[in-house]
Amino acid sequence: MIANLGNFSLWLALFFAALQFGVSYRKNNKSTLYLNKISVYSLLLFTLLSFLSLMYCYIVSDFSVSNVYLNSHTTKPLVYKISAVWGNHEGSMLLWILVLSIFNYFIFKLYNKNNIILITKTLETQAFVTIGFLLFTVLTSNPFEKIIPTPTNGLGFNPVLQDPALAIHPPLLYIGYVGFSAAFSFSISAMSVGNIEKVPWYNYMKPFVLAAWTFLTIGIAFGSIWAYYELGWGGWWFWDPVENASFMPWLLGTALVHSLVTVEKKKVLQKWVLLLAILAFLLSVIGTFLVRSGILTSVHTFALDPTRGIYILIFIAILGGYSLLIFAKNSKKFFDKNYISFMSREGSILVNNILMIVVCASVFLGTIYPLIIEALSNNKISVGEPYYNSTVIPIIIPAILIMGIVPLISWQKTSLITILKKTFPSIMLTFAITVTILWIYRSQSVLGFIGIILSGWIISNIVFTLFEQSKIKYGKNKFIKNSVPKFTKSMILAHIGVALLILGITGSSVWQKEKITRMKINDETIIHNYKVIFKEIKEVVGKNYVAIQGNFWIYNEKNNIITKLKPENRFYPITNNSTSEASIHTNILRDLYIVLGNGNEQDGWIVRVYYNPLVVWIWIGAFVIFLGGIFSINSNLKIVKRLSL
Repeated sequence: MIANLGNFSLWLALFFAALQFGVSYRKNNKSTLYLNKISVYSLLLFTLLSFLSLMYCYIVSDFSVSNVYLNSHTTKPLVYKISAVWGNHEGSMLLWILVLSIFNYFIFKLYNKNNIILITKTLETQAFVTIGFLLFTVLTSNPFEKIIPTPTNGLGFNPVLQDPALAIHPPLLYIGYVGFSAAFSFSISAMSVGNIEKVPWYNYMKPFVLAAWTFLTIGIAFGSIWAYYELGWGGWWFWDPVENASFMPWLLGTALVHSLVTVEKKKVLQKWVLLLAILAFLLSVIGTFLVRSGILTSVHTFALDPTRGIYILIFIAILGGYSLLIFAKNSKKFFDKNYISFMSREGSILVNNILMIVVCASVFLGTIYPLIIEALSNNKISVGEPYYNSTVIPIIIPAILIMGIVPLISWQKTSLITILKKTFPSIMLTFAITVTILWIYRSQSVLGFIGIILSGWIISNIVFTLFEQSKIKYGKNKFIKNSVPKFTKSMILAHIGVALLILGITGSSVWQKEKITRMKINDETIIHNYKVIFKEIKEVVGKNYVAIQGNFWIYNEKNNIITKLKPENRFYPITNNSTSEASIHTNILRDLYIVLGNGNEQDGWIVRVYYNPLVVWIWIGAFVIFLGGIFSINSNLKIVKRLSL
């Protein structure tokens, strides 16, 4: 009964999405606003009802629904029954549509007497996107398909995905992906309507871009946390094609956020904003294609049905062809007539935009090229970490250097001598930070040297700019006040977060130590001044698994015990799968990370021990960036609210 309600609601959602598209396409009809209100609210209501219906089917273990049968089991803990709703292809598409409907609702709420045409056209485009995904779901990926006769139990759920971090990772990512759909719709609308100069379309677009970029940031962070402790290989990023699928729109989203600031302040880079909004969403949909087409084999991928991939590929072609045609035809009216000096903040942002696009293109080429070669020649080639490190790092370094100096540059042209004078104290502080950290870690690594310089450079410039601002806060010299650019709270947090992220990446990548050894009970091994003793091994029984658990005592150089780590090898009988559960001891300076491999009492067990310096700062940095994004969303919503008065 509930499954039928969910399926019926899904079809009703498709009807109201089509109604919204038709109503918005007419535009000047007096009933447009009223009918759009009905369509938007109904679309949100029925997508939510459909999603909750599927969730109910999982909670009560309704195995008459094929999707529940394939992805759940009565022994599964409740929290993972709920997360299994979006942990599969069909359910994840339903969540995608729900988030689309939520963003659609917030676009509608922007209606006021000054922007009726802009918002109506935006809703038209948004409705078209929603129709595309709804048709894809009901025709190829219906989550409410029945199975007859009803099985007595389900097949279970991939145990690797039964994890708290991965339970919230997809919803956060989808807010990011789908948020760019709103930016895409605003871009199409701005280029399609007349007299757009009178409407601050960029102010309406910006909160959606910020929301997309902010939640995509934290979504990627949760994914890396999950990979770090769940996959048991001691790392947090693998340049997996599906990881790249989220990284590419994040790169363009970063460029888009900064370009929007420039448009607000100087009314330049408007064409950049329009193009980046289009490309960021297209890359989000391409990510959907990679995950669901069946052309990739990855722990991240859902579907293995090529016909679904063909549908998404056609949909990408339609969206891309139409949007880029509109851009080529109508973007001329957004041409920037103002001269941009590279010795200004807007010039620096433009240079960084170009670098971000080059990085994104490099990642895109590394992700897509092997697939093209395989499709044309049936030969498989591998593009891995060496390619990305050799292409991305040299490009991203100057981008970070520019990012560090941007706070010191005003919006008007600044002389090189002035910039050098302003940056001299930062250079000295950066040098001191770098020498101190390298002395602590006794490192002569070039990459470590570069990473610490970049992190210290960003932090030093922020510190000295804030110091200058505090000195003149109550001063009367307006010239001095205007010569020191102001920081927003969100900008401070976001840039400091990036610096901490770089610090964590540098420490965990450059100074990581790994030891793989075979150990018996009471054997010991040493890693970076820590003594590891294998005390015991025992069997542990969980709700839906059995496990072999090792007990390792960790001693410091003073021979004091600091922690006991208990890694496990789990076996899930329902799905006939095994997983390795790492055990980790964390502090702000390092992680001690142990994975228990195969073995027996007679021969011993394979044990992998990692010493990962500063790795926790990766996720602290990501969380600080997230906070900066939240503050920025809040301040920009206030601007939008004032526009409606």
